Amino acid sequence: MTSTIEPTADGLRAALVDALTAGGSLPDPAWQRAFRDVPRHLFVPYFYRQGPDGRQQRIGGDDPEHKAEWLRAVYSNRPLVTHLIGGNTASSSTQPSLMAAMLQALGDEVDGPVKEIGTGTGYNAALLAHRYGSGRVVTVDVDPDVTAEARRRFGPTPYRPTVVTADGATLTGVGGPFGAIIATCGLDRIPTTWLSDLADGGVIVAPLGAGVVRAEKTGATEAAGRFLPTGAYFMPLRTVGDSGVIHRPALPAAGARSSELGPDVVVDDHFRFLVSVVLGPLGWNYDLNDGRPVGACLWDGAGSIAELRPDGTVAEAGPRSLWSELEAAHRLYVANGFPARDRYGFTITGIGQHVWLDQPDGPHWPLNPRY
Repeated sequence: MTSTIEPTADGLRAALVDALTAGGSLPDPAWQRAFRDVPRHLFVPYFYRQGPDGRQQRIGGDDPEHKAEWLRAVYSNRPLVTHLIGGNTASSSTQPSLMAAMLQALGDEVDGPVKEIGTGTGYNAALLAHRYGSGRVVTVDVDPDVTAEARRRFGPTPYRPTVVTADGATLTGVGGPFGAIIATCGLDRIPTTWLSDLADGGVIVAPLGAGVVRAEKTGATEAAGRFLPTGAYFMPLRTVGDSGVIHRPALPAAGARSSELGPDVVVDDHFRFLVSVVLGPLGWNYDLNDGRPVGACLWDGAGSIAELRPDGTVAEAGPRSLWSELEAAHRLYVANGFPARDRYGFTITGIGQHVWLDQPDGPHWPLNPRY
């Protein structure tokens, strides 16, 4: 990016920090300074959005036609798609208010180095390096293209975290023990290897289901914590050879029945969190009419799919009856007073992982490996 961008970028960045601070997303002065100093535009030189033809369109600072749009988007409070595999989203730059909430959840003091799982653009690692120092930050991503690009983007900045190309779910012994591990990719359970890399009393902040959990290590194979109030919809943690995409099977052709639920359930954010815990990882889409959902579709990665049609009927196919499971989860949701995320907690023991409601001996659900 040429230096002529900098005055405009500085002003937009300051305005974003002011807006995040005024909105309550960024109360910590140390993190305010990090967001004010770290230039997001150097880490997001382009992003993708859907074009008029339905295809992903690249919007970058190197394109005079879209340069102004690119810079405004970079300093808006929105996520930006930054990496595609086969036309599907594989990596993104997280919404700044969500980044702020997760970084602040690390706590006032972190005793030891910090490991980030999911390097992405490198922007979050730069924020960590600003707060803790580059020598205390290790960032890991499975995709060599992503890590190579992140290293290049650190070049014109003063931030030099250690960048590792590896499977973040299994990597151990590089730079630990860590005072904190923060993930910027979606999980359906916490990899147990993370506990072995975490110092006693260390903290994990990670997207789990459709929420963010903050858990403290309480023993060699134990941790406990609670969910933040904020929602979170991240790209899944990718392992070697995994695109992270939950592929959709063919729509069910027959067997429609009436549904207990209307399409509004798919936009109930608190319910979607419970669904992410009870039903596990799912793909979703829905049809809108005047901004309201009129139909919905959900599927898992093992051949099951359910379609709620505009006439109010639902059809299911595959090994699981996904819509029936959704209806059962909604009955549970209603019976417990429509709980928000901050009523849920999380426990890891030597025999498993559970999400629980209100208290550890209340309603609880085991977290199983993906598929």
